[in-house]
Amino acid sequence: MLLEVDRDSVAMGDDVVPHRRSVQVADDLSVAELLRVVTPDIAVPDTWTWVCHWNGVPFAVHSSGRGGRVWDGRYRTVADLPRREVTPELFFAYWTQVDSDWLLEQLRGGEPLDRRALERRWAPVAAERRERELRDRERTVATRLLDGATVEALGRFGAVVDLHTDTFCRFHVGQGRWVVRRIDSMTLVDDPLGRRGSLRPVAVARLWLVAALARDAEGYEAFTTPVVDSAVRASPGLWTITRTVGDRQELAQQHRPEDVAWFRAVLGRTVPEVVAAYRPDPAPPSPRRRWWRHRR
Repeated sequence: MLLEVDRDSVAMGDDVVPHRRSVQVADDLSVAELLRVVTPDIAVPDTWTWVCHWNGVPFAVHSSGRGGRVWDGRYRTVADLPRREVTPELFFAYWTQVDSDWLLEQLRGGEPLDRRALERRWAPVAAERRERELRDRERTVATRLLDGATVEALGRFGAVVDLHTDTFCRFHVGQGRWVVRRIDSMTLVDDPLGRRGSLRPVAVARLWLVAALARDAEGYEAFTTPVVDSAVRASPGLWTITRTVGDRQELAQQHRPEDVAWFRAVLGRTVPEVVAAYRPDPAPPSPRRRWWRHRR
């Protein structure tokens, strides 16, 4: 049997080359065998999930770790799948990181394949799992994303660390929540209003985090003149600031125009320098900050 296979694009640039291809398969394959032979043809993590459509009819959930599994008992072999006069098509629809086991359980339990409804149901489950994984990692991995000096500096401006691992830090300032996470070489900073910046290396992210919180807390900019040269490239809704130090490039993507000049004025300085400009006299550590030190 000649089969047309296609899939969704999963990332920027993935659609440069067409995904559609023709595959020859045996007519008497089971659905499980079919989905072992024919896959989305892209290297992805086990946590990525696809919903398989045969001639436009959804019939199976697929992940690289678990393969393809049907939720409708009528579809056991290729011959059972919906037919049409022209060449049959197998399409893989990308369902991001909705857990394939969870999704299959919902569909086998009779839930309709309503993507928005299922993603809404999955969101709190995913958040609970993620929180549990982060707590486990905080307990078992000694390394921290932010060093002690940075955490101490943040505490001087009202931050209370709630969760801290080697790739993730969450803290609160009053009722507002800040989240810092490292993804590959970039460190992403989110404040209570959303994405604040994406930076590399992590030392630059630590400096910017303290400077951003200090300015927010005190309401003014302690530095107005840059001490190092940097370049700015503007695009809609994004400002990219770079400078080269030896063979290393420092980079920050700022999402708010008011942060651009402030970041350039801070770049090249140190965390103690920023703290001294705003809070020259050290404040006594809170019990929460002492707890953080003992945990490490």
